[in-house]
Amino acid sequence: MAPSQNPGPARAAARTPISRPSFDITPDFTDPSFDPAEFLNDVLPPLTLASPQSYTPRGSTAVSLAELSTQVQSILTQINAQNVRLSNNLTQLTDEILRSGNRLAYEVEVLRGEAIGLSETLTEALRNDIARFVPDTVESNREGNLESEDDGEETQAAGNREEIVQDPDFITKLRTLNQVRARLEEVVQAFGDSMEWPLPPSETSLTSSFISVSAPEPGSEAQSQEEKGQEVAKKLRTEVTELLDSNGGGEEGLEAATRRVEALRVLATVWKGTAEEKARTRFVDGLAKMIDDRRRALENQGKINSSQQQGKPPVGHRRQESEGPGGGIFKNLQRLREEIYLE
Repeated sequence: MAPSQNPGPARAAARTPISRPSFDITPDFTDPSFDPAEFLNDVLPPLTLASPQSYTPRGSTAVSLAELSTQVQSILTQINAQNVRLSNNLTQLTDEILRSGNRLAYEVEVLRGEAIGLSETLTEALRNDIARFVPDTVESNREGNLESEDDGEETQAAGNREEIVQDPDFITKLRTLNQVRARLEEVVQAFGDSMEWPLPPSETSLTSSFISVSAPEPGSEAQSQEEKGQEVAKKLRTEVTELLDSNGGGEEGLEAATRRVEALRVLATVWKGTAEEKARTRFVDGLAKMIDDRRRALENQGKINSSQQQGKPPVGHRRQESEGPGGGIFKNLQRLREEIYLE
């Protein structure tokens, strides 16, 4: 009986196929607790530092550098496709909000007009008819009004609070619609301002990231985005500078520039938690530094002016110093001359 030939460990490992997992799992960017490093650690297998000819233990999931590079490229391709899809969804939602804003504003105005007309009808035209059906309520309201007039300002304030509490249901709903409309207008305004503030792609480049990914050269679209972002940044700096120089470059211009920078800081919160947050915050901090420099310059100029005014003597004092003791001698000589002439 011929002895069985057992293959070597290296040959057995070479014949063993490497199972490639299917990377169909895409990251959930909507989860607030999403961590990119944790996601990559969960999806990617561990890296082995052994050479391909060395023995690999059975059941080990470690892969070589070439295999890991292929899997990383596959994951990056899927993430890129998901980002494009989510970006398209966000664009569609933004367009729907912008389109529905005017329609909702029109509907709120129509409901507001109808509510005002109904309120006028109930309180003026149909007041007598309503009093026939509910006379006790009308009389109690009249008595309450008389008591409120007699009791003074405190009772009148309490009566006003009761009237506010007793508003009809449609008035309460109308106030809610007005609040919704105001909030919707703020959202639309924020979206519009954010779309008019593009960021140059160079500010969010991957040069400072921990993972170096080889990317193709930027095309004409990326170049146009870079030029547009730089143009908007230059425009904002010019706007802040003009505000600082307005009204003679005094406190009023400083306050106007401060309000503008604070509005940009509030607008930058739209990108909170994204890759553009740090770049936009850094840009706003640069504008704030311009304002701080101008404020310090104004403070130093005010100190210099005050010190000059304190060091300058008054006119009368200078005149007395210019006369000196000689002025008194001439006056005495003039007086003696007059006395001799009289004698």
